[in-house]
Amino acid sequence: MTPPTPVATTSSSWRRALSMLASLAILALALHALASEFSEQGYRSIRHAFAQLEDRRIVLAFLLGLASYACLVGFDAIGLRRNASKVKPLRLVVTAFLANAVGHTLGFAALTGGAVRLRGYGAAGLSLADIGQVVLMSTLGFVFGAWVLLACALMFEPAPAALLLPLGEGAIRAIGAAIALAFVGLLFAVGRNGRTLRLRGHALWLPDRRTVLEVTALSVVELALAGSALYVLLTPIAGTDFIGFVGLYLVAVVAGLLSSVPAGIGVFEWSLLKLLPGVAPASLLAAALAYRITYYALPLALATVVGMIGAVRGPVAARAGALRTAWLAIRPWLPHVIALAAFVLGAALILDGTLPKPRHRLAGAPLPLIETSQLLASLGGVGLLLIGQGLQRRSHTAWALALAVCIVLPLPTWLRGGHLSLALAPPLVAVALWAARREFYREGALLDEAWSWRWLRNLGLVLIAAVWLLFFAYSHVEYRNELWWEFLVSSNAPRALRAMLLVSVTVIAFGLARLLHAARAPLPAASDAELAAIRPILAQADDSQAHLALTGDKALLLDPQQRGFAMMQRYGGSLIAMGDPVGPPEVARALIWRFREEADRLGMRPVFYQVGEQHWQTYLDLGLTLVKLGEEALVPLTDFSLQGSTRAELRQAWNRGKRAGLSFRIAPADEVEALLPVLAEISEDWLEHKSGEEKGFSLGHFDADYLQRLPVALVEQEGRIVAFANLWNASNDRELSVDLMRHREAAPKGTMDFLFAELLGWGREHGYERFSLGMAPLSGLSQHRLAGRWNRFANLVARHGERFYGFVGLRRFKAKYDPVWRTRYLAAPGGMHLPAALIDVTRLISLDPRRHDDGEHRIARFPTRAPEAQEPGAIPAADNTRAATPS
Repeated sequence: MTPPTPVATTSSSWRRALSMLASLAILALALHALASEFSEQGYRSIRHAFAQLEDRRIVLAFLLGLASYACLVGFDAIGLRRNASKVKPLRLVVTAFLANAVGHTLGFAALTGGAVRLRGYGAAGLSLADIGQVVLMSTLGFVFGAWVLLACALMFEPAPAALLLPLGEGAIRAIGAAIALAFVGLLFAVGRNGRTLRLRGHALWLPDRRTVLEVTALSVVELALAGSALYVLLTPIAGTDFIGFVGLYLVAVVAGLLSSVPAGIGVFEWSLLKLLPGVAPASLLAAALAYRITYYALPLALATVVGMIGAVRGPVAARAGALRTAWLAIRPWLPHVIALAAFVLGAALILDGTLPKPRHRLAGAPLPLIETSQLLASLGGVGLLLIGQGLQRRSHTAWALALAVCIVLPLPTWLRGGHLSLALAPPLVAVALWAARREFYREGALLDEAWSWRWLRNLGLVLIAAVWLLFFAYSHVEYRNELWWEFLVSSNAPRALRAMLLVSVTVIAFGLARLLHAARAPLPAASDAELAAIRPILAQADDSQAHLALTGDKALLLDPQQRGFAMMQRYGGSLIAMGDPVGPPEVARALIWRFREEADRLGMRPVFYQVGEQHWQTYLDLGLTLVKLGEEALVPLTDFSLQGSTRAELRQAWNRGKRAGLSFRIAPADEVEALLPVLAEISEDWLEHKSGEEKGFSLGHFDADYLQRLPVALVEQEGRIVAFANLWNASNDRELSVDLMRHREAAPKGTMDFLFAELLGWGREHGYERFSLGMAPLSGLSQHRLAGRWNRFANLVARHGERFYGFVGLRRFKAKYDPVWRTRYLAAPGGMHLPAALIDVTRLISLDPRRHDDGEHRIARFPTRAPEAQEPGAIPAADNTRAATPS
């Protein structure tokens, strides 16, 4: 059975898309507003102001920024106070520093930094609630500190606020005093033991009074240090006292946070321009640029170096306690930090490609070499942007490409006139990539990787910033067509135009390649040796579905001692296992985890299709979601009989078959080869009249090798075969079933009911306990109005999809055999991964396992008529009774 393809819930996707577009629009507006503050020589004035910054001020700003990060680590220490015994100090420092370095750069620090903490502290044994408490402490720390500093700024330095607000200084002081009193009221409200507030059903924990005071004091120091890192770059041109400046700095920081643009790029600078009207725009933007380098870029570079050192010293960690602690804290986030460093490097190379280069840097270099270096450096930059997410997902292909790009980039970056520090950055990233090479183990092509909305947003932000910078830097150059083919050493504008064109073409080509890229090649099917090896395992299987391993279209994951196996195949972004692993319970559980590890190695989502209830706890331990697909019909055979009122319809069909001259026999597997021509003729007749094509994975298909591996049940009329079904007979004599089941169009009505009646009687005579009729899709689902979303959606599909697929008819057809129903589930990652997994399973089953000469799969057509299950004596128009599958 194929689960119905769900109507994807698009509200979340639309929200993410709108959020991404809003971030891009805010950045574009902020950059446009910044450009309006300058004349045609704006870039040159900013560059001149940047050159005037003293080195000692830049070094002091960097040291103040590091001191601010140290205070941020203190927030984690306070949040982990109750769990200090579980987290060693070195792990705490490393994890908190990485979390803040990543969170400050990417934005949404509570989410991105929280994810880092989840990995780092989770490995130390902390629960999700404990880690959430740390994230909340960091967030509350910023809120409390900003609260107090804003109150102080308004009370003691009201002049800057008076320039923005239509209020006098006395009124502004009164507002500051009111804000301060509100904070004092908060201290009384939380009391000695803290409070839990309920807001729209969500619990917000507020720490006790002592903790609030500690966090607030630490936050005031941290914000003051962060503000002073910018203040020293603006001194003596700031035009305001330090306390007043910190208040204005906070306003700019909050504006950047609310914009949802990473690190508030553009918005932070524009806010400072409006808040400090007495400062020359060029001097302010030069100071802001230096601040971003010292407060964002250098800590990120330091995090990359820390990760690189941890990777190099990783093998030593087993012998040294402190090194081991640092390595365990760093290792889960090495790929993320390196991916972020590669992305920032790519963005810097693209932005640098749009800027004019001083003539003295280009002196002596041949013009063709300069032009080629310009294009190569920009191409390498956009390459790092495009493969950065592959690095984050530990892709080995992305790692190899990024390493090659970083090795090649230094020379063209330097030859095109780039700054020496930028030319030295690629080797640093290359060393980090090489040191952490063992962490990039996942297979898979880059074109197979699904892009996240956040990564798309960041890519869009870089491109918008690059286009804006191109026009801003060359606002004094009048555009003319000749610019595109002007090749001179001093022709910075034409060179930047050509580089930007190459970047745009590369991004478009990459996007088109992803759209046109075909699905991943299937895993190699099990070999004859592997199929022979699992024969003893099949002999002990309780579930006849295990015989799907013999269809020849699935790969096998074997237990090392060959006591069990899992059958699987991949499609799209999913690695899909067919049913539960086969083998003893302890072996099956181990195979479930091995399958999860294989999916992780391949960089795919793990999906288990049509699993039972035996291993549900293990699937939940994997973090998977279980959704009900339907119910499998099992007919008890120990007391089966055609007698009685409940078997009247089946008994009548059997009698009609006898009167029509039908007979039944079982052909052993060694006799099937001689019957293949006749069986092939029946199969083609079936497919032609049922408007169907072969399917696979969860169904068998007409394949000579497959049919010869199992016995076949035959229905004959006057010595001529009119119907057949291959048997899945669990060798432990517990369960019997059929897979491939077909008949001639000219066969007497009720032929298949006759076949089932004979099979059920044959199974009872040979000691089988039950007969599986396969699954009735979307049956047995909860009808309660408060049932989960999947149940409500599946019931809706079952009610309104009857004209496309006979859900009710198939259930009714199987119910007349008075079966016992066994639930079947899909186990897959939740959220948006769930509909993607359902789509991948649907498409995998719909593929024709047979191939044309060109090697391409055939796709089954959608049925043009409803199944025939509602007619007495008829079965659904599908390949078998186990899982009548809509394409």
